[in-house]
Amino acid sequence: MTGVAVAAAAVERSTSSASVSGPVYSPAVTAVGGQCNETLSTRSSAQQSSVAHIQEGVIISNSSTYMVILSQLCADMGLDPPTVDHLSKVSDTYTATVSVKYGFSSSKSHSNKGDAREDAAHFALLALGRGGAENAANYRAQLNEHCQQQRWENPEYKPSNSAPFSCTVFVKILQESLAKPTEGEARDDAARGILTRLRHAAHILQMLDNPRFESFSVIYKQPSVYKLTARYQFTRLAEGDKSKKNAEKMAAQSALLQIYPDLNPKPELDQCKNKLQELYPQEKPKYTPELGDDGLYYSGVNVSFVEHCTYDNNQLSLDASDDIARRALKRLGLI
Repeated sequence: MTGVAVAAAAVERSTSSASVSGPVYSPAVTAVGGQCNETLSTRSSAQQSSVAHIQEGVIISNSSTYMVILSQLCADMGLDPPTVDHLSKVSDTYTATVSVKYGFSSSKSHSNKGDAREDAAHFALLALGRGGAENAANYRAQLNEHCQQQRWENPEYKPSNSAPFSCTVFVKILQESLAKPTEGEARDDAARGILTRLRHAAHILQMLDNPRFESFSVIYKQPSVYKLTARYQFTRLAEGDKSKKNAEKMAAQSALLQIYPDLNPKPELDQCKNKLQELYPQEKPKYTPELGDDGLYYSGVNVSFVEHCTYDNNQLSLDASDDIARRALKRLGLI
C-alpha cells in the first residue's frame, strides 16, 4: 500500500472518544441516472448511534461556512466541537487559530498495548503527511516530535481494556489562518486548513470554491437517503449559430449530454430544451445567449439537477455528503 493510500485509510479509521475501534470504508456501489445504492462496512457502535440520530433536513449547502462543516465533522464523530484558541488583530486584518482534538485508530488488534499504540501513532503520522518507512521503529516518538514541531499538545493514547488490544491516539490539531479582513473569515480559513489537512469534505470544498455553482445543498431523509440539488452555470459553447434559438438549443444539448449521459434515446436538437426542463421541472434552465463579433450567437445555460444516493445507516453524514458531491462533480466532468 502506498503512503497516500495508507494516509487515506488512516483518516477513515479515525474514531470518536467513546470508542477505540475505528471504521473501515469499503464501498460497493451501483449507480444509474444520478441514483445509487451504497453499502459501507460496519463502524464503531458510538458512530452508529450518532448516525442513527441524524435529523432530517439540510446537512450542507453553499451557504455553509468552513467552521460549520468542521463542526459537522466533529458532531458526526462524537468529538468535541472545534475551538478558537487564539484571535488577534494587526492593523486592519485578523488571524485566528482553530483546534480540533481528532482521533486516529490502530489498523488492527494486537497482543499487547504497546504495539497497538505504535500502530495508532503510525496511522496518525501517515494521515498528517508525516509517515516514514513501513518498518520504522518508534512511531510514538516520531508523532511526539511532530506535535512538538507544530507546537501542539502531546498525543493522548486510549487503548482498549483487554486483549486483543486496539488503540486510538488523540491529537490536538491546531491551524493558524492567513491574515483576513474579518474575524469570521479568519476562523473560516483556519477551519478550512484543518479539513484539508485531515482530507475531509474535499469535494464539498471544491463545490464551494467553484463560482459556477449558483447553489447546492445536501438534504438527508430517513432512513438513509441523501439528495444533492445543485444549480450549475455551463459557460457558453465555443460553437455559434446565426440563430439565437439554435444557439440555446445547442447549449441545452451540451448540458444534457454532460448531466444525463445515459439518456436513451438521445433527443434531437429541437427537443433538447424541452427535455432539459422536463428532467428538472421545479426550476427552469436559464440561457445566456450573446452575439459575438463574428455575427454568430453563442449561449451558455444555467441548469438545476439532482443526485440521489442511499447509504447504509453507519455512514457519517459529512462523508455521505462529500461522496454525493463527488458524484455530482464527476457528472459535470470536473473530476
